[in-house]
Amino acid sequence: MFMCPHPSVPDVEGDLLFLLDSSGSVSYYEFSRVKEFIADLLRPFTFGPHDVQTSVVHISTAPTMEFPFDRYLSSGAVQHAVRGIQQVMGDTNTGKALSFAKEKLFTGEAGARPGVPKVLVWVTDGFSTDDVSRPMQLLKDLGVTVFIVSTGRGNYLELSAAASQPPEKHLHFVDVDDLPIIIKELRDSLTGNLVS
Repeated sequence: MFMCPHPSVPDVEGDLLFLLDSSGSVSYYEFSRVKEFIADLLRPFTFGPHDVQTSVVHISTAPTMEFPFDRYLSSGAVQHAVRGIQQVMGDTNTGKALSFAKEKLFTGEAGARPGVPKVLVWVTDGFSTDDVSRPMQLLKDLGVTVFIVSTGRGNYLELSAAASQPPEKHLHFVDVDDLPIIIKELRDSLTGNLVS
C-alpha cells in the first residue's frame, strides 16, 4: 500500500486523550479502520514529557484506559500501541467514560500534566446508552477542547452541543472508509489547540 509522506507538525505541548467507542455496536472492520485513523493522525507529532502525550480510554459497559499519557514517548511506540488496541465490546456508556476521562486528564496518576492544554477526541458511531451532555459540559468547563468524529448517523444537534464551539471546526461526520479525508484538517486543528 502506498503511503504518502507525512509532514511533521510544529513543536507543540499538551495532553491528548482519545475516547474510543469499543462497544459491541462497532464492527470489527470499523474498529480496525478507526485504529488506523488514530495512528495516522498521530504519526507526525513529537511525544514526550515536554511535547505531546496521548492516552486512549475505551467506551464500553465500564470505561478502561488502554494506556496512560506517560507510557509511550516516541512516535513509533505510539503507533505500535494504537495498532495493538483490542476491542472491549459491551455497552456504549459514553457518559461514564467521559467522567472517567475527566479524572484521568487532571490527575498525575495517569501521567497527565498540570498547566498544559487538554484535548479530547471522541470517536463514535453516534450512539450512547447513557447521558453525555452533563459529563461533557464538566470537561469543557475545565478548559478541555472537545473534537468529535462520528462515523455513524448520530444526532447532529446532540453531537454539535457536545463538541467545542464552533461545531464546524470541532465536529466531523464521516463514513468509516473516508476517515483519511479528514486527517489533515483534524491534525491542523489539534495542533492549533496545543501550545507551542
